[in-house]
Amino acid sequence: MDILICDDEPLAVERLSRLVTQLGHDVVATAQHGQEALQMVQQFEPDVILLDDAFQHRKVKAGFQMPEMDGLTCAQHLSQYNPMPAIIFCTAYDEHALQAIRSQAKGYLLKPVAKSELQSVLESVTQLTQAQVSNIEKKELMEEKNQRQQIAAKTYRG
Repeated sequence: MDILICDDEPLAVERLSRLVTQLGHDVVATAQHGQEALQMVQQFEPDVILLDDAFQHRKVKAGFQMPEMDGLTCAQHLSQYNPMPAIIFCTAYDEHALQAIRSQAKGYLLKPVAKSELQSVLESVTQLTQAQVSNIEKKELMEEKNQRQQIAAKTYRG
C-alpha cells in the first residue's frame, strides 16, 4: 500500500517509515502538519495516512504564534474526500480516540507504535465490510441493467 505519514516529530516519522517499509509497504510522502497532509493527499493519492492528532509545530507570522492544522481537523477534511484514504491515528494521547472515531478513522495507535499493532491495523483496512460488498454488488447490478439489451442493425442490398 502507498502510505503518507503526517507527524511533526522527525524521530516519529523516521520510526514509522522504517516500520512501514519493514511491513512491505511504501511511504509515498511525509508531512509535518494537517494542511501539508491535505496537499500531499491530493498529489500522491495514498491508500493510508498515518496521522498524529496534535502538533507542537508552530510558525511565527508577524509576531504571532500560529498553530498549524491539527490531525483531527485534517481527518475531518479527509472524510469529505471520495475516495478517502484510510486514516490511522498514531499519537501519544489516548484522550482524542472518540473524536478520531467520529472522523472515520480506521485505527488509533499509541506511540511508540508497535510493529505488530501497525501490521494488524494495516491488514484490517484492506478488509471489506458487508455494507461495502453489498454496495459494490448493487452498483454492478445497476451497470448490468443499464447496458444495451438489444442491438439493431440495418443492411443495404444493392
